[in-house]
Amino acid sequence: MRRFRLLILISAASLAVSGVAYGSGFSIFEQGAKATAMGGAFAATADDPSAIFYNVAGIAQLRRTEVSAGGTIINFANEFRGDPNDTLTSGGFGEYKHHTFIPPNVYAVMPIGSNITVGVGTFAAYGLRTNWDDPWIGRFISRDANVKTVSVEPAIAWQTSDGRLAIGAGAEYRRSHIILDRNNPAFNPFTQRVFDAVNAHLSSDWDSAWGWNVGILFKPSPTWRLGASYRADMTIDYKGEAVFTQIPSGNAIVDAGVKAQLPPGQKINTSINYPATAIVGLAHTMGVWDVEADVTHTTWSRFKELDINFETTPALSFVRPQNWEDTFSYRLGTNGRVATHWDVRMGLIYDENPQPTEGVGPLLPDSDRTALCFGVGWHNGPFAVDLAEMVLHFKRRSTNGLSPEFNGTYKTDANLIGINLGYKF
Repeated sequence: MRRFRLLILISAASLAVSGVAYGSGFSIFEQGAKATAMGGAFAATADDPSAIFYNVAGIAQLRRTEVSAGGTIINFANEFRGDPNDTLTSGGFGEYKHHTFIPPNVYAVMPIGSNITVGVGTFAAYGLRTNWDDPWIGRFISRDANVKTVSVEPAIAWQTSDGRLAIGAGAEYRRSHIILDRNNPAFNPFTQRVFDAVNAHLSSDWDSAWGWNVGILFKPSPTWRLGASYRADMTIDYKGEAVFTQIPSGNAIVDAGVKAQLPPGQKINTSINYPATAIVGLAHTMGVWDVEADVTHTTWSRFKELDINFETTPALSFVRPQNWEDTFSYRLGTNGRVATHWDVRMGLIYDENPQPTEGVGPLLPDSDRTALCFGVGWHNGPFAVDLAEMVLHFKRRSTNGLSPEFNGTYKTDANLIGINLGYKF
């Protein structure tokens, strides 16, 4: 009976810790189709309503009331192969279930007088899902992790009369929700095997916090632009409920033992320290072509540890180190006005990951990534349509035998398609 209790309680605690790590570790930078087609190199261009996300100062350039709405269609392919030197995972294989994610974005801006523009944007800057297909050897670590966020940001920007300098600021209200699911093991003394004893399901409330961001855009000449933006860090305090559902083994004695030691459904609370993001971009116009290069710094080092609190059984509460690191991403993009109503765009990305090797696992198998982006824009009178595609490749990531739970190698690729429809009044 002690062994039943130990395995179940340790699994319950691991679920809460790992799940929150996943929610903190995955950002979505694709919040406008034009910017996405340019590889996200947009801080010094910032000439459509998505500037509310990329560099809020840019909306000062928009001298007509505009609306833009769209989303990014995201499809992931992920596979896991076990470490041949690990007795648990050797020979193991797993793949994601197919899911299509469509984080939306909606923006509206309106000029006031000749120097001020106000606006509001809605976007989903963090989230996505890791849902492994059965049969899955890692089901005792994670079967499904689903993280959702939504932000609403009112913004204002001002520019000088000659349009060479603009500054802006916004206030971001972010709401977030987490659902996590896994199976927990127990040992069957009659068969001498570990079996699926309990399903653990964690669902948080929609919890929220406020943040802020600022930006500046400077045009020293008609062909050069310098942009910088800063989005402040944020902490969201989560309250959720853990539910433990017994999975029958077929043996009445074993099932009675598991039931007797099953933790009660209970409240859990924790916090996620979301990072700050700073962007610097330089853009240059050469004929019909605009070229921009951006560097983005993200303070993932705020995510040092997790303090998990179980309200009914406080003996399960503990602190687990994470030790993430700050990261840089490097982005290069172009936009060419090739015809009266048509633009073509391309972009390249190199994005570092923040996760130490010992933290890599089924909930977040993160790695450094590269991307190739391209797209088109059509504009005619008040109408605008922007399309983008991004081919995203994650470097193979191995735990190198350093994971305390689950060793192996992850391979991930993704395809993202963005679309935005715009109208000027």
